[in-house]
Amino acid sequence: MTNETINKILSLFGIKHSDKITQVYKSAWNIDDKYILKRNTDTAHLEKNILISSLLIEKNLPVARFYKTTEGKDYVFLDDAYYSLMDKINGHYLDPYSGNTYENGKMLGKIVAALHIALKDLEDKVEYYDAHCIRELDGWIKDEIEKNNIVFADGLIKDCYAFKELYESLPRQLIHRDMHLWNLMFDNNLFTGYLDFEISQKNVRIFDICYLGASMLVDKYQDPERVKAWKEIFRGVIDGYQGLSMLSENEKDAFHMMFVMIEVIFSAFFAKLGQKETSDSCVDMTNWLYKNKALLEEVRK
Repeated sequence: MTNETINKILSLFGIKHSDKITQVYKSAWNIDDKYILKRNTDTAHLEKNILISSLLIEKNLPVARFYKTTEGKDYVFLDDAYYSLMDKINGHYLDPYSGNTYENGKMLGKIVAALHIALKDLEDKVEYYDAHCIRELDGWIKDEIEKNNIVFADGLIKDCYAFKELYESLPRQLIHRDMHLWNLMFDNNLFTGYLDFEISQKNVRIFDICYLGASMLVDKYQDPERVKAWKEIFRGVIDGYQGLSMLSENEKDAFHMMFVMIEVIFSAFFAKLGQKETSDSCVDMTNWLYKNKALLEEVRK
């Protein structure tokens, strides 16, 4: 997209002109280091992101503020896409492997817990998808596994189905659903904000905790030294979370299979997109997690 087109969109938000436009990823642009212009194709996701962000601002949580157009609309429609404008949250992504790994994890755990506490209070104000991992396993995930001849470790899928009873006993609420390091911003090791609530849904709350844990293990699980550091990080995540919101024994018991289930979802998702290499990498990590249950048992103690 040309700068001319971007400036045309910005003018509809009351911004006359910008010379400093930097594309930060395929659907987002940094405007003058003050704003982020983002392109969406799904209005439901966009509207949910705007609503949740505005509600969290009311609760004094650090999230991006969205701007309205000069006509009072939440976004601009142009060339079959929707464009929103929000504040740019200053900062960078945290490297949890740098410095005190346990304290880094503890900080992350507190950040997730604080968000969960706030999101719990918003459930009657937001429309969301009520997710159920095992039903999805028996639906589109199973279809993709069969269609793409995905091979998991012996017994893995059977144990995912057996996970249903424990899964259904876990506390459920509105969660972020995309809780990885790139959606958490830091400046000088101080937390500056949460990003992207587009796919927030109702699910078990440990989904976010394990999703964050998995995001810090990708590309590192085959390195024993990194795995050792990861254990300290994730132990910190659990302790930090429990500093604000206690986890039940059932939740702790569910960590292992929740990690496995999340990677099964990723394996099927990328296969569905036709990204075989990425799907194969997810399958490998899924099998590794399944075979390393003892690792998660050590962390939860």
